Amino acid sequence: MDKIFNSYQMKTHENLDLSIKDIDQGSRKVSMYLSRFDVMDSDNDIIRKGAFKKSIQERGPMSSSNRKIAFLRYHNWEMPIGKFLELNEDDSGLYAVAQLGTSTDAMNALADYEEGIIKEHSIGFRYVKDKIKFIEDDSMDSKGFYEVSEVQLFEGSAVTFGANEFTNVIEVAKSQGVQDIALKIHDEINMITKSLANGKGTDERLYNMEMRLKFLNARMLDLTKMESFDKSSIKSESSADAPGFDWSKVGSFYHKETYKGYPQSAINNAKKGIRLNEEVGNKCATNIGKQRARDIVANRAFSLETLNRVYSYLSRAKEYYDPNDEKACGTISYLLWGGESMRVWSEKKLAEINNNN
Repeated sequence: MDKIFNSYQMKTHENLDLSIKDIDQGSRKVSMYLSRFDVMDSDNDIIRKGAFKKSIQERGPMSSSNRKIAFLRYHNWEMPIGKFLELNEDDSGLYAVAQLGTSTDAMNALADYEEGIIKEHSIGFRYVKDKIKFIEDDSMDSKGFYEVSEVQLFEGSAVTFGANEFTNVIEVAKSQGVQDIALKIHDEINMITKSLANGKGTDERLYNMEMRLKFLNARMLDLTKMESFDKSSIKSESSADAPGFDWSKVGSFYHKETYKGYPQSAINNAKKGIRLNEEVGNKCATNIGKQRARDIVANRAFSLETLNRVYSYLSRAKEYYDPNDEKACGTISYLLWGGESMRVWSEKKLAEINNNN
């Protein structure tokens, strides 16, 4: 396997403890390991102590550089969530202490740290060509590994979930065991469900969790189709604490009710909002608002959680809607969420649901 030396790389050491070591909610400080030394990863790399020394000297927290090593979310340079106060190599790996900022993304990250949603960290870096060598070992399927003595470190990221961890869940289950994978998915579902019930953070944070929940539900359904799946074994200490879950009736959760049938006028409003936003350079609304408009135009069904958020947002945003000013972001954002037609429909639908319960 050849290495690409001139491109930006991302690396999370799977199955290693790169979770948070400590978090001080008052000072918003969090400590973590970003990388581990002397352990082979999925790229057949073994990073040695000293690999980050030069980067820390040149762009670390104590350096004079104005391009310091960044603290990001999801390796996204448009989502800085704070700054590193300390970056040090110890015998275990690259240890970091960071302070979260006060931006929306940072507030969402803090909520994710508090609730255990963030549980991994990762690095963005570039290989240094003359600081990596292939060590032959015929006992390995790869016939050897890469020893990395130096990299150019650009950033460390908080990663909500392991990259592509359950994407090909059937193949993973074959190698790791169906029950083990099902238990991991089950525990993540419990954790996300409790976080959604707490309702902390922005609509975007809650929406991302909801999308993750749908993904995990689909992967669990994939597992239930395997002959070796035994749903009675899906138990954990955390399951008893998860409100609303009855894992003896797991199927009912995966087929929970969704709601649609909103009026054509709401769809038309979302279409108009998309058009008006394009006319002003797509400067209005968050990504969640833009995605909500696409969902409405596609006539996608809402979960109860989404229905509540739609009504809540439109009730708050109504005062900023001015039908006479179609360039105002308040007007455009209101239309993206379906406008007044969607507010009235969602209010009636929620009342109907409450009356039936």
